[in-house]
Amino acid sequence: MKDRAKASLIKSNMSIKRVMEIIENSKRIAPETPGGIALAVDKKNKLIGLVTDGDIRRALLAGADVNSEINDIINRQPIVFDNDLTYSEMLNQTIEGINRGHTKTKRLEVLVTVDKKGRPYDIFSFFELWCNSEVRTRIVSIVGLGYVGLTLGFVLADCGFKIIGVDENKQIVENLRKKKIHIHEEGIENYLDRYLNKRFYVKHNFDSNESDVYIICVGTPIDKYGKVDDRPLKKALSYISGLLKKNDLIILRSTVAIGTCRNLVVKTIEKETKLKAGEDFFVAFAPERTIEGDALNELRSLPQVIGGYDKKSADLTVKLFNNLTSSVVLVDSLEGAEIVKLLNNTYRDLTFSFANEVALICDKFGLNSYDIIQAANYGYERSLIPKPSPGVGGYCLTKDPYILSESARSHGYRPKLPIISRAVNDGMIDYVADIVERFAKSNGKKKNMKIFVAGLAFKGEPETDDMRYSTSVEIIKKLKKRYKNIFVHDPVVSERNIRRAGFKYSSVRDGFRSADCVLILNNHNSYLDFNIYQLANTMKKPGLLFDAWHIFGKIVSKPIDRVYYRGV
Repeated sequence: MKDRAKASLIKSNMSIKRVMEIIENSKRIAPETPGGIALAVDKKNKLIGLVTDGDIRRALLAGADVNSEINDIINRQPIVFDNDLTYSEMLNQTIEGINRGHTKTKRLEVLVTVDKKGRPYDIFSFFELWCNSEVRTRIVSIVGLGYVGLTLGFVLADCGFKIIGVDENKQIVENLRKKKIHIHEEGIENYLDRYLNKRFYVKHNFDSNESDVYIICVGTPIDKYGKVDDRPLKKALSYISGLLKKNDLIILRSTVAIGTCRNLVVKTIEKETKLKAGEDFFVAFAPERTIEGDALNELRSLPQVIGGYDKKSADLTVKLFNNLTSSVVLVDSLEGAEIVKLLNNTYRDLTFSFANEVALICDKFGLNSYDIIQAANYGYERSLIPKPSPGVGGYCLTKDPYILSESARSHGYRPKLPIISRAVNDGMIDYVADIVERFAKSNGKKKNMKIFVAGLAFKGEPETDDMRYSTSVEIIKKLKKRYKNIFVHDPVVSERNIRRAGFKYSSVRDGFRSADCVLILNNHNSYLDFNIYQLANTMKKPGLLFDAWHIFGKIVSKPIDRVYYRGV
């Protein structure tokens, strides 16, 4: 029973005067108590009715004595709701009751919920019910303005929400205020121009508790053992705990180990605030599932997976994300939603590792793996083998299989496939570096030979400038241990950021010119505009043109003079 219900309890044999005193004192005992109401209960604390100050006033005007029992004034047919209903369900039932004439004045001031034994649980005003069920009235804070948080914030702003974006990196906040974007995402500048300081506001810390929804989008890196570093998450929870109000909603969007929401988020907030999850505040997990480069579109088109701490938490979160997309997948628990994200990325990593192992096998037989996979897939829907690649990079696919494995190990099961697939995909980095090494040795190339790398971001399509966990970066690092004359270009990563990463920048034309080796390491569509014969003919002979993604496999139909063309 909530304090405001407890403060309003009366017995039917109490005097009118005593009931008036209880009503008067209830606001002092529990300030959130709706004014002017008392809940009448029997000996077992089961609700038998309610009394308002209006009922008492009318009785006194009719001649009742203040020392007489309240029994005859009690309204024994109040509108009562089961406590396990969501706010939306209560609101719908209330409106249905009004429309059916169950209330004479078509005006409801106070609503009561009861537990399964019919005992009062809570009382609240109709306005409070409406506010709690209408998620569009809520102000949303996005905690963490990286790829996940920034794109989600802009799309929610586009849906009509007021958004407060918070990031502890002052430089990111200052740049956004100057309309400088720190990520590459198609169309994001339009959102910035349209909503910055109108519906989307940025800060580097929390300075007020005006928000009603907190969506946590902080990074969750892993250590060398596959264990999540939860310090950024704990810091975010510390911020939120200092501001949280009753009925606020916390949504975790960061990828985490299974059980994190229940065992870390809920327990931390409850400990720090003394509030209770599912009663005083609400918690859900709604994993980010978008692809970098097309996130603004996918936020509206992909199904949103949601798992709530309880029914009310899930309902509020569903109502929020229904503003983004018409497709929501509701799972039974926080843990169910947490594992969905890990499964999506682990499965993708696993399928890519199969394609890469196929390529390694084909290589031993002198077969073209792209042609073999294409033949295996053609017209055969049960076989959808992806293209092989120079490894699998990016912030998610390189760590989520480890998070899934570590989660399972903590509960007594040691998964095999996620770890094996990671080993296969990581092994492609050595595979590419070895191809360069073998070419150099067999053709008498020295340590000062020129190597040109096209493609530094972890992927090319959809395009991104994200170099985190890029296999291109790892391949270059391996080659730099032996070869110093390495130049790099990327269609999206800026020259400034390439140099900041410690690499030598080159244009495409200058990169090819006099290069002993050219490595095309990501699948950017703009590479199709290359006049590959013309560029390759400017290379030093003999030369290696390594096309990791087989971009020019159909174009290079005839040999290039003394340039060895090959892929994975």
